[in-house]
Amino acid sequence: MRELTKEQVEKRLAAPNGSETLFAEAEAAFDAAWALFAEDGNAAACAFLCRCAKRQAYAARIDALLGEARAPLYAALRSDAPKLRKNAARLAGALADERDVPALVAALAAEEQRFVRPSLLLALGACGGEQAEAVLSAYSVAPAADVGEERHVREETDALAAAKKRFLHFEKHGFTGLPKAYPIELRTPDKLEGSLRFELEAQGITPVSTEPGAVYVNTKELAPLFACRSFFELLFPIARKASAAPELIARHAGAFLRELLPAAHTGKPPFGYRIEVRGENAERAALAKAVAAKLDGSMLVNAPGDYEAELRIELRPNGSADVFLKLYTIPDSRFAYRVGALPASIHPATAAAVLRYARAYLKEGARVLDPCCGSGTLLIERGKLTETAALTGVDIAHKAIGIARENAAAAGSQAKFICNDCLRFEAKRKYDEVIANLPFGNRVGTHKNNERLYAAMLDKLPEWLVPGGVALLYTMEFTLLKKLVRERPQLTLITETRTEADGLLPGVFLLRMAQKP
Repeated sequence: MRELTKEQVEKRLAAPNGSETLFAEAEAAFDAAWALFAEDGNAAACAFLCRCAKRQAYAARIDALLGEARAPLYAALRSDAPKLRKNAARLAGALADERDVPALVAALAAEEQRFVRPSLLLALGACGGEQAEAVLSAYSVAPAADVGEERHVREETDALAAAKKRFLHFEKHGFTGLPKAYPIELRTPDKLEGSLRFELEAQGITPVSTEPGAVYVNTKELAPLFACRSFFELLFPIARKASAAPELIARHAGAFLRELLPAAHTGKPPFGYRIEVRGENAERAALAKAVAAKLDGSMLVNAPGDYEAELRIELRPNGSADVFLKLYTIPDSRFAYRVGALPASIHPATAAAVLRYARAYLKEGARVLDPCCGSGTLLIERGKLTETAALTGVDIAHKAIGIARENAAAAGSQAKFICNDCLRFEAKRKYDEVIANLPFGNRVGTHKNNERLYAAMLDKLPEWLVPGGVALLYTMEFTLLKKLVRERPQLTLITETRTEADGLLPGVFLLRMAQKP
């Protein structure tokens, strides 16, 4: 790649968003940008180097060029140009080297421009060390001299808080159990809530209510809940259809978290948390920041890099919000066997829910075939539903078979996996059940390929299945599948439903093979 000259890089950097647009050609521009910074004190070149330093290889390269003396960086921190001082502080923060702390401390003490100070504070937090911690602990943000300084005061205050968080050492808290019964929401695959109700009732738990994609219970005992497999996650509802104003969300959440977290855990505060805002709202980051500003204190600290709790804010189209708590301290080993996955892998909770949807038609001691086994999730979950005589997975991809074998070993499953084209697979002995997460035609395969594949697979069912055997198929190609089933009189559609997966709406189909050929 031809390197760019200093003149070329300088011209490109002078354009709007120059450092951002030039980053696509970082390798060609790096040497010239370094020269512009180190020799000419070019602030835009320094900004470009800040972007480069986010990559470890470039950070090491910059560090080597700075050497032990680090003269170009320290000269930039003392520059008469405020923009260069700010970008030099950003660069020091990106390099995160404790050697730079004395120079940053001196620069902070001398800095008269408020818009530069936040970058210096953040750099001290990133570099770390006892001196940086002491300076940040003693630092106070001067009040605004006029209205024009208020924004800079907020930025400086936020930067100081963020820098101080770098020195917080959170005690790991152990979950001891709920102190009392709480309303709990269990998130399920849409239209398959009945699978979870079936499991809960088998555990002696009567659900309070059901909504699309969720089942509600009221309990303090969590072990029976985690004996169920048909749900993705457990959430504690804090507020429903509440105002999305940050101060009101923080009021609801703060009261709930300050009551529950100490009562349900070993150890002392603070508790690290993160905020997840979901919904169609361009101001999600601003909302999270405003809520955190109201919540943070001696009990709760917003720590996205070291958290044990998640505050979930789900925005509704009408402007209101649902607020939940998700606790990562609650052990959940249900799907720990999933040591590997593929992009098109079915989620284990969805697999469990799909299988329980067809539970009345699946039998003890069944021989089960998955001709498109992928990472093996459906077969492994089938083995956890009832005793089986055989679990056989077939996939054309060596990578998929390797992952499936690893997952099965982690699950203690006896499933066997064969690398082969399913259309060439011949069953030495017929199966009672065929289960499959078929190619969707968008994430994997194409509709045209599926037209051929689906027809050929349905034609293979009489070879694979015993008379009266069942096929449980999960796919986005529901129109195609229904058409092909109607064309095959030996197949009967017993039942079907639609569900939801990552924004898609796949269908679940249960077919029966005729009793006689």
